[in-house]
Amino acid sequence: MNSSVLCVDIGTTSLKAGIISGNGEVVSFSTQTISTSDEARTAAQWLPALIRAVKEMNAESFDAVCISGNGPTVVSESGVTILWNSKLSEKLKPQLPATHSLFLPHIAAFIKNYPEEWNKTEYLFSGPEYLIFKLTGKAVTILPEERYREAYWRKEDLTLFNIPQEKLPPYVPPAFCAGQILPEITAELGLKKPAPVFCGGPDFITALIGTNTLAPGKICDCAGSSEGINLCTDRPFFIEGIRTLPSVIPGLWNLAVLNPISGRMFIDHKRSLEKLTGRTISYSELLSNSIEDKNSEGWRIMTEIAANVKNAVETLRSATEKYGLPFDEVMTVTGGQAKNAQWMQEKAWAAGITLAVCNCADSELTGDAIIAQTGLGNYRTIQEAAEALVKTTQIYPHNAKPAKSMKIYRLPETCRTIIFDIDSTLYTNPAYAFEQVDAQIRFFAEQRGISSAEARSMISDFRRKWSAEHNGHKISLGNTFTHFGVSIDDSINMRNNLLEPSIFLRKDEKLIETLVKLKEKYKLICVTNNPVLPARKTLEAIGIENLIPDIIGLDTCRKSKPAREPFLLAAQMTGAAPENCLSVGDRYDMDIALPLELGMGGILVTGVCDVYRLPEIL
Repeated sequence: MNSSVLCVDIGTTSLKAGIISGNGEVVSFSTQTISTSDEARTAAQWLPALIRAVKEMNAESFDAVCISGNGPTVVSESGVTILWNSKLSEKLKPQLPATHSLFLPHIAAFIKNYPEEWNKTEYLFSGPEYLIFKLTGKAVTILPEERYREAYWRKEDLTLFNIPQEKLPPYVPPAFCAGQILPEITAELGLKKPAPVFCGGPDFITALIGTNTLAPGKICDCAGSSEGINLCTDRPFFIEGIRTLPSVIPGLWNLAVLNPISGRMFIDHKRSLEKLTGRTISYSELLSNSIEDKNSEGWRIMTEIAANVKNAVETLRSATEKYGLPFDEVMTVTGGQAKNAQWMQEKAWAAGITLAVCNCADSELTGDAIIAQTGLGNYRTIQEAAEALVKTTQIYPHNAKPAKSMKIYRLPETCRTIIFDIDSTLYTNPAYAFEQVDAQIRFFAEQRGISSAEARSMISDFRRKWSAEHNGHKISLGNTFTHFGVSIDDSINMRNNLLEPSIFLRKDEKLIETLVKLKEKYKLICVTNNPVLPARKTLEAIGIENLIPDIIGLDTCRKSKPAREPFLLAAQMTGAAPENCLSVGDRYDMDIALPLELGMGGILVTGVCDVYRLPEIL
């Protein structure tokens, strides 16, 4: 499935575009500024912005296009615009009939303020549909799911507002193909050939798809100019402070707690600082400076945002606890905030929930890619495509502590062999460390017919109880699974099929240099709780497969650490007595405690940065 997709999301003040490959990788990316100083001409900027973006990305061809956009903006065929947050609509609302429709008040404002344009336009579009029309000549309205008709318009609503139905394009679902890019537009874009254009939908919907918030218990933080904490459930709630809307997946619902001014606080603060300093300040600089100065206005704003997120999370968590529903304790973040690692960790600490960021922080674009891949027939459903394309690439634990320095428990008097753990020892990548475990738990959940959130709770509760009953010692995931009827052979097959380290890891030149020095004096071998195949893939991804040729994995001894057999076999394979071996790993219970009992040396590391120091220590 190597189809590449031009993904386009129309925001209020910018148009974002990216080429996303068949495996979800962002190949290229461009942001183009949109001015709203003349609101009525806003939409006329979208196609020129897209042309600039495509040329900036040097994209001469792709297999499909998919377009999403902000809320209920309405646009005529010639580009006259009423934005979703238009003051014209707000002023008119008190005079209008009561309605659940998000669109009809804006259409009424359009009719009142631009009567001539209303009379001469054949159709009135919402945001993404207008750009689809410009590209293909096809007039459509994207309905995310049948239950959204009330939020868009029904026949009786149109009668109430005296709006003729023929002025509004017919409904189509996400992944509907509107047609090929028109020849003249293909030429303007500088493409070698036209491509099919698929219907994405509102950015809110595509963000949920692009974070894979499509199963009960999954939760995401859409952090833009406004911020919404969204939870997927299998039933609707009608609780004060929680907005309930249908999911894009039939039978599921989305619960949201909103903070409408979250991003606006940052924008206003940024503008005031720029006015004060007389220079442009990037959001990255603003965030970094605010975090460093805990007495600044920026930090006060960030603290307020984090407190609002914490309250939203607790509101949703309480609702699910009350009704016995799943609630995932890992929340995916999308939007500009997700691009600042320092702020993400601070926010995780303050909000009291572990945060995750995906392979594309602008998840609306990933959602577009998922929809297009489904439309192309590469996946049967949007859910199936989301499972394949959405990958967590960074984790910010809410209980993370500043890294401690390595601890040397014992150095052999004469060291001949170094036994390395692999994961979180020879590389530091919290996202892959998390994914290794979570991929197995998700697969286990699928086999059991339960949600991922339920499976995570089962595994976590068991490991916590086991630890309490065994003097605080830890149990490996493989040994945990055996208590749920998953054999070691099943674990081996599961890991062989699920783990793909090359998605997360890259060649580490400093590690290569370190191991070359160590190899001059010592035999090097790896002992891991993963099978040999994914372990070998990991060493290949970080570029050290030739420096450590021998791996003892779960499928070698059929036993997980901490067990005697893997460590004793490592000593035997390298021709060293146990007292001449040094075990290096990141977990005391798994990598250090037993080797010390066997007479080996032990060094507990906090990650690969400590491994770099081994030549000078030894």
